[in-house]
Amino acid sequence: MDIVKIPKKLRDVLDTLRSGQIESGLAQLAEIAAFEPQKAIVLAEFNYFSSNDELAMANDEKALPFDEQWYAGNILSEHFFAYTHAAISNNHQKRAENFYKTYLAKKKESDLEDHRFNTYKHQVSQHLAKLKGKKNLTIDPAPLQIITNGKEMPDFIAQLKKYRPKLTHDSLKGAEYLLGFMFEEGNTDESLAYYEKYAEELTNEDSHLHAARLFLLAGEHEKSKTAIRSYVKIWYPVEYIQITPMRLWEFEDLYPILTKEFKEEILRIPKAKP
Repeated sequence: MDIVKIPKKLRDVLDTLRSGQIESGLAQLAEIAAFEPQKAIVLAEFNYFSSNDELAMANDEKALPFDEQWYAGNILSEHFFAYTHAAISNNHQKRAENFYKTYLAKKKESDLEDHRFNTYKHQVSQHLAKLKGKKNLTIDPAPLQIITNGKEMPDFIAQLKKYRPKLTHDSLKGAEYLLGFMFEEGNTDESLAYYEKYAEELTNEDSHLHAARLFLLAGEHEKSKTAIRSYVKIWYPVEYIQITPMRLWEFEDLYPILTKEFKEEILRIPKAKP
């Protein structure tokens, strides 16, 4: 199955959706002929963030078997997370199990190279395990925790001087290097205060996502939302058919904050073009 090239007319519609003009974009999308799997991906993303789980699952069931029509592998992996979550939330585990098993059977019939089939097999097996309630699987992000007796700023400054001597801790580039280490090893309060100092300028998606997760653990819901908004604004789609950051569904610890209202807000935040 070959990669399908997206024509300019459809690209323009997808740009409209990513800009937050949802109603206008959906109306234009409905007028586009053909490209059914690609349109189904777009509609799935819209429906997941509009809390229309039944429709989103149906969209993905229609689209994902044709995943070889686009290049970016993260579309499949991120949609799998959203699909599994929707199935569990709506007691559709059996439906999802049937979909995953059928999906994998068709991949096996398509005579893929072993390494490609094994990649599909691993993802499907992990999501089948999720449907049965298994936690902390290999596809899941590493857990974060509140740290009160960890490394302090002088430790990280020394690390920066040793491994990135041209950077300083009081610069944006220094912060972008240090934050990943600080979130995992440093005192959480100090790490989050350091993040907030540079948050508006940070271009590393993980910095915002880690901060959102830690703020939520600390009970700072509004600050967690602010970090997610910062992430959404710098989120960069790999493919034209990605209209909103589906990666959020990878983080089960963020689910409590992904309310219907907040998901709608995320959908309407203007985003970058691919």
